Amino acid sequence: MLPKPTGAQIRQIYIDFFVEHGHTLVSSASLVPGGDATLLFTNAGMVQFKDVFLGTDKRPYTRAVDSQKCMRVAGKHNDLEDVGRDDSHHTFFEMLGNWSFGDYYKKEAIAWAWQLLTDVWGLPKERLYATVFRDEKGEIPVDEEAAANWLKQPGFDPSHLFYMGRKDNFWEMADTGPCGPCSEIHYDLRPGEGEPVTIATLDSDRFVELWNLVFIQYNRTGPNTLDPLP
Repeated sequence: MLPKPTGAQIRQIYIDFFVEHGHTLVSSASLVPGGDATLLFTNAGMVQFKDVFLGTDKRPYTRAVDSQKCMRVAGKHNDLEDVGRDDSHHTFFEMLGNWSFGDYYKKEAIAWAWQLLTDVWGLPKERLYATVFRDEKGEIPVDEEAAANWLKQPGFDPSHLFYMGRKDNFWEMADTGPCGPCSEIHYDLRPGEGEPVTIATLDSDRFVELWNLVFIQYNRTGPNTLDPLP
């Protein structure tokens, strides 16, 4: 691994890793999603796979990897007001993603993320933290499956696992459509500063979010309606 890889090298290493794990490389879709009136621009990697998750489309593969061009300037995922205020928000960016359509799930997704970050890219395990979903309203089940799988990762510190609510750990593409709990991976840029680490600390400039593992479990059909996906 190069000590300071370029963006192009990071993209290629990510793609190669998941191709080696049986994923089909899929090209980025258009920034303007076709046939979807709920979005002005493609705002996430899963947009081109929306119909697959809903069961209205099929692909000749069950595992995919892509680097999707995204814009977040309107709608539910609007980063425009944050651009220029920190070092991590942009109006346009590429979103790396690995996808499973009825194939693997949380166990493999978490294990592969941990392997890529620690074994391939060599990030120190003691500087990595993970969050999982716990609904503050008590209406959606706690994601204990994701939590249990994080605790199985070699070298993962159990004290680095945090439960967070809907704002941070329940991902939704838009007001309707595929959604589900997610698990974020955060990296400590300045270890030892202001210990102990809390949920508030994870949202400070001491940490950077490296990855968001989204587990598409539901289809939101209304403000208070979540239909489980098969």
